Amino acid sequence: MYVLIKEFLLKSATITGHWGAFAAFFSKFDETLTEIFTVAALQEEDKTGVTLTKGQIEEALIEKILVISEKCRAFAAVEDDMEFLNLIKFMKGELVRLSDVDLIKTAELLNENVLKKLPKILETPDYELEAVELEELMELRSQFMVIYTKPESDKDALSLLTEKLDLLFKKADSLLVKIDAILLLSRTKYADFYAEYTSKRKIGKVAKRTRALQLWVVDDITGLPLTKAKVSIKKKEGKDIKGIIKTTGTKGGVIVATLDAAEYLYEVTYGGYVTETGSFFVNDGVKTEVRVRMKK
Repeated sequence: MYVLIKEFLLKSATITGHWGAFAAFFSKFDETLTEIFTVAALQEEDKTGVTLTKGQIEEALIEKILVISEKCRAFAAVEDDMEFLNLIKFMKGELVRLSDVDLIKTAELLNENVLKKLPKILETPDYELEAVELEELMELRSQFMVIYTKPESDKDALSLLTEKLDLLFKKADSLLVKIDAILLLSRTKYADFYAEYTSKRKIGKVAKRTRALQLWVVDDITGLPLTKAKVSIKKKEGKDIKGIIKTTGTKGGVIVATLDAAEYLYEVTYGGYVTETGSFFVNDGVKTEVRVRMKK
């Protein structure tokens, strides 16, 4: 790990100070390390920030659809209007399973159908439906429509960040090669120092290349982990179509230690639950976390 090497060298200034060239290379290495953390943080924000906001808006939109649906169902029942009832009757389970596009269409159709009956519904305050609720529905629909395509549009931005991160890794590697050459001079006079440096250097070469996935499988209602769920993962594109199949542990999770930077597809199956599918991105140097909510 770069940080491990940096901290060790900082503590060894009394030794490294013997070589004038070391200070210049170490300073550049330290600056590069700061850039790596900055870019990695931006990359993580792009991956998680959009998902969180999208999930919040989606939940609010579904809740608004259900509230309006319930009030209109009361009106339809009293009026014995079965045609209208079939148009505005929704259950949370079916709304949650809708694709982004279909959820937007559902909100639009609900608004359109309720508007036709709105004057008559408003005549009776018992239904407690207000015109402003339809305005709120369409506002949520607009917000969701803007953001639901953002993960797709962010692919280019994420790709650029990944490329920049790769260049920074290469720059750091190049500087460490120069530092290696300088510290080789310490092998005889400062044998213990050199041995510890080379030990940490080997750890760094392995750690910085790790690309990991942590995927959790939980019950949609209770949030409790589901043990022994089957998780299948494969690249969305490319020649590697063999894929990976794992089973969740006692905490409902699976870990994949190394994956190429790419887009992947997953499928999760569990007895008595609806099969869930989706996709995620893996980027160099950043652990990707995915939470899959299973519905009975």
